[in-house]
Amino acid sequence: MFPSPTPCRTTRRLPRRDRLAGRRAAATLSTSLALALAACATPVMQPSVDVPGRFAAASASVEEPEAAWWDSYGDPVLSDLERRAAHQNRDVQIAAERVRAARAGETISRSWLLPTVVIGANGFNHTTTYDTALKNFVPEAANTRAGQVGIGASWEVDLFGRLRAGAKASAADALAVEHSARGVRLLVLTDVATNYFTLVGALRQLDTVRAIAAAQDETLRLVRARERVGLATPFDVERAQTEASRTHAAIPPLETLAEVSRHRIAVLIGDQAFDAGSIVPSGVEAVVPPAHPGQPAELLQRRPDLLAAAAQLDAANARRQQAMAEWFPRLILGAVFGRESIDLNGVALGPATFSNVAGLIAMPIFNAGRTRAINEIAASGQREAVLHYEDAIVRALEDVENALVALGDERQRTQLLHDASGTAEAALGRAQSLYDRGQIDLLPLLDAQRTRLAVRALANDSSTQLLLDSVQLYKALGGGWQVFETAAAPDGASASGTSSNLNPAGGPS
Repeated sequence: MFPSPTPCRTTRRLPRRDRLAGRRAAATLSTSLALALAACATPVMQPSVDVPGRFAAASASVEEPEAAWWDSYGDPVLSDLERRAAHQNRDVQIAAERVRAARAGETISRSWLLPTVVIGANGFNHTTTYDTALKNFVPEAANTRAGQVGIGASWEVDLFGRLRAGAKASAADALAVEHSARGVRLLVLTDVATNYFTLVGALRQLDTVRAIAAAQDETLRLVRARERVGLATPFDVERAQTEASRTHAAIPPLETLAEVSRHRIAVLIGDQAFDAGSIVPSGVEAVVPPAHPGQPAELLQRRPDLLAAAAQLDAANARRQQAMAEWFPRLILGAVFGRESIDLNGVALGPATFSNVAGLIAMPIFNAGRTRAINEIAASGQREAVLHYEDAIVRALEDVENALVALGDERQRTQLLHDASGTAEAALGRAQSLYDRGQIDLLPLLDAQRTRLAVRALANDSSTQLLLDSVQLYKALGGGWQVFETAAAPDGASASGTSSNLNPAGGPS
């Protein structure tokens, strides 16, 4: 017969010490489980900015901006300078070295997830001299020689994900550095275009101002001739002299602007200012391409600064998880295996093997608030990363809106000035016809020439500004860096994915 399932009334009680130990173990287990559940509930923060469906300063468009936007201007010299800058610029190369260092840091962080294995060897020769009596006796000696060789391994078992979170944070940091390097490349590309169009505009304006100066000199010569025969006053001469001097004074700043732009381009392409004379514009009239801003949400996948901010937020989220794991126990395993030999006074005692296997569990109980402070720092860094990402998003949208407004307004101004230039050209033709028929003298004809040249100077300024505004738009849209990479750009939404193959040399590998 089997015994009755009814429990007995008398039970055997454990000793008090064993009961206390059991309670401590249960409390430790429950605490660990609670902390583990808290780790699973570690908040992952994301930005709360509402990205609009389209840009306010542009009509709805699904067409994305061209990647190699510098080619759309139709200037072969500009395209060549952009390629040279992308490969040879020193800032790009410095950023590539930062990427190499960040990737090495990621490797170091991942290495903590795996066991560490070391091999070691040591040996010693120990001689002891002693007297058999207090004094005046022949000393005797004991000579001990020993040698050891062994292999050891240590491994922290990542029970609660502390090391995995650290590796994830390091990977996100490396991705943020990669995106920052792409931002450097984008900045260099836009700087080259800006300085090239500044150079082209300055040279074009120099031709116009020199033509105006020549017209002013001719006016001054005619007024002086009229003064000599009594048809003009000294006031007329002084006024003409002032206009001529003012026009000539506008030439040196333009020459300076042209040379400074050349020097800047030379440095941007990895050369020296001394060799800037080799930078000669092609003479092709650059055409401003139509603006295709695309969708605002696409900025999050294209602008390097937004991609870097997203990766930094991923790193902050991972560090928050890593900080939460500081509350949990750590399990560290270690093992040593080896062989040793001992020789005592020339007598070999024979080889021997040794081994040692150990495990350590450590859990913070009291550390004067250090663990709590670590978590507060991580939480603050997490909130800061969210705010930084949100600020980067709204600033990026502001940059595009400003660039679209400036480009649109400058297009209108350029068109109006080109219309004015056309009417000034027509007026000069009529003045020339009247002068040829003897209906007006030379002064009205020269005034018409100066007016035409002055309007042309304004039109030149507007055309140059229109080109510069278009470059600013491409800079705000964040495109162009993808052209010089060997792989497609990453989505930038998470640092946990595989990053793109950013060529540290700055160009195709």
